[in-house]
Amino acid sequence: MAHESMNQSLPTQQWVLIKQLVALVMVLVSVSGYDGGAIGLHDAWAGPSDGLSKGYPNKGHRFLGQFDIRNIKVPIENILWGGVRKDGIPALTEPRLSSWKKTPLAGPKSRVIGVVVNGEARAYPINILDQHEIVNDILGGQPIAVVYCPLCDSASVVDRRLNGEEYQFGVSGMLYHSNVLLYDRTDHALWSQVGFMAITGPNAGKRLQSLDGWQISTLEVFGRQYPQATVISDTGFTRNYSRSIYADYFATEDVHPQFANFQLDRRMPNKTPIIGVKLGELARAYPLAELAKLRGKVLTDQIGPDQAIKLALAADGGGVQIVQIPPQAQVVHMFWFSWAAFYPDTQVYEYGGAR
Repeated sequence: MAHESMNQSLPTQQWVLIKQLVALVMVLVSVSGYDGGAIGLHDAWAGPSDGLSKGYPNKGHRFLGQFDIRNIKVPIENILWGGVRKDGIPALTEPRLSSWKKTPLAGPKSRVIGVVVNGEARAYPINILDQHEIVNDILGGQPIAVVYCPLCDSASVVDRRLNGEEYQFGVSGMLYHSNVLLYDRTDHALWSQVGFMAITGPNAGKRLQSLDGWQISTLEVFGRQYPQATVISDTGFTRNYSRSIYADYFATEDVHPQFANFQLDRRMPNKTPIIGVKLGELARAYPLAELAKLRGKVLTDQIGPDQAIKLALAADGGGVQIVQIPPQAQVVHMFWFSWAAFYPDTQVYEYGGAR
């Protein structure tokens, strides 16, 4: 009766508008993956001795109960909720492929992460990764993960095996230094993309091996280099991949204030693109603007005793290539502000010297 009286008291046009607004809100909730805390959460892995079962530092930490957070390696107050629930951003696993010339999901000028493993080449368009962030794949007979975080434009490629076991990864919905935290579907432990280290769970402190032989490029540039390259042609999801949902964010130097709970390093503008390399205690950032001064030549830089990294910036503006890294090195393409938050003492490469 209450609904009937309200319906009768409002003009038909206003009532239709209200129903449209309610429908729009429901769509937005569904798309974002946000459930208002309605899902049942538990602390199944958080024992009474770890101090994490109750009193999480911020309201988003109630979602940590979905993960194995034992042996945590980072300050819990620096882990923030990104606004979506676990798997609210759906990772891809071995998506359908086509020739790089025939995919309906990306054009020739689309920015891609191009990967080559054991002679097999594949392009992962960033306009797709914007909405999925992780691809668990098999390339050149090797299980790999291609990971992209739009908030810090970070890209990395790793071998998904650790101690003989193969892992698959999903998006946790949590962030650390504005960077995506993944979780593995074996232990439900959290992993940081930067350095690809498990930060909780039974493997806490262990890292996956970063791969070389990949590049940030365009689909056309990568396809010309590798004519037999394949590319994602079907994700299994009905989504609009034709435009970046982060275009406004990329258009400014501003970082997301809700997720930047750390001191910004003013040595470079926040969103300066860099290649970050970590080997042992050494961290070094290679700004793409400095690599451009090599005019297409491959940079060979010593980063340890008898160890060097080789990077190249394509002369035609196609992107940057990770040519070769030592087996123990960790490498990621990302914005300066997040790399500096992870490694405040990082060195910065400068063409003709270092500062």
